[in-house]
Amino acid sequence: MTPPSDTPSRAASRRRFHRAAAGLLAASALPGARAQSDWPRAPMRLIVPYAPGGVTDLLMRLLARHAAERLGQPMPVENRAGSGGVVGTAAVARAAPDGLTVGAAGSSALIATPMLNPQIPFSVANDLAFVSLSAVVPMVLAVNAAVPVNTLAELLRHMKAQRGRLSYGSTAVGHYGHVALMAMSDAQDAAMVHAPYKGESPLVQDLVSGQIQLAFLAPSTVRPMVESGKVRLLACSGLKRLRPLPAVPTLIEQGLDAPVFRMNPGWLGIIAPARTPAPVLQRLSGEFAAVVRQPEVSDQIVQWGMEPVGSTAEAFAATYEAERPVWRDLLTRAGLEVR
Repeated sequence: MTPPSDTPSRAASRRRFHRAAAGLLAASALPGARAQSDWPRAPMRLIVPYAPGGVTDLLMRLLARHAAERLGQPMPVENRAGSGGVVGTAAVARAAPDGLTVGAAGSSALIATPMLNPQIPFSVANDLAFVSLSAVVPMVLAVNAAVPVNTLAELLRHMKAQRGRLSYGSTAVGHYGHVALMAMSDAQDAAMVHAPYKGESPLVQDLVSGQIQLAFLAPSTVRPMVESGKVRLLACSGLKRLRPLPAVPTLIEQGLDAPVFRMNPGWLGIIAPARTPAPVLQRLSGEFAAVVRQPEVSDQIVQWGMEPVGSTAEAFAATYEAERPVWRDLLTRAGLEVR
């Protein structure tokens, strides 16, 4: 279901799509462009809206380290976890638009959460600017090693047999791990219990300890637990197997072909406060994209099970706009109330 095509809705959509493009294309014409040539003149910061240790934190620390080298200023990472990414994203939106604060942004926090929660304290259209899309992030279906299953088919049978007794975790209501496992649970009439977390790191701790039995996670987050035998991987999302985990079959290969199992679960990128000067946004976009293209960075991203992108601000804005109706349909199909 898509929103009504009223004039305010179309106007808001145009603002979201063209914010980065119009600002960056006009950069050279701005009177202040020359004044920004010596930016940055002070330390920067990169806000991560999740707890330390998860895939977002890992990726952003890597990008911040290399971006700091290119920009000539330190760029410490600040973790501001809470409300499925809302707390940290709101901190970026409230920051001074001087180019010294950037933030990590994922598809769930920028698209799904605003659709489900009308009370969030920021507007993507009015309060944030796109900088660069950094990586596409697939997910793997992980189960606690004590769960007596080795394949997806065995898990589905176990879910039925243990109706109402299994719990699964996600990083927030409406995020991919929630919606995908809700769809799986509903299809099996398994009545699994959902537990939301402030980030992947605490979620993994409870998965390993057995507080929850299964979850969709980024490969980099769960891989050490797989190697130690504490967790098993049964499937990966998307249309093809992951390069660092070629033995893990896709959900589609194993017979699950609903839209939620075929889609790209998410992406991670860099955002900045709205009204950041256009020349500064242009520089930020170019530097973060260049960082991702560095061989040592892109190789590490691939090893973590992600696909490096390093896009322009305009391409990031276009991806955001293209995926909004996909997520709206996904959340509606899941029976969640979408505003």
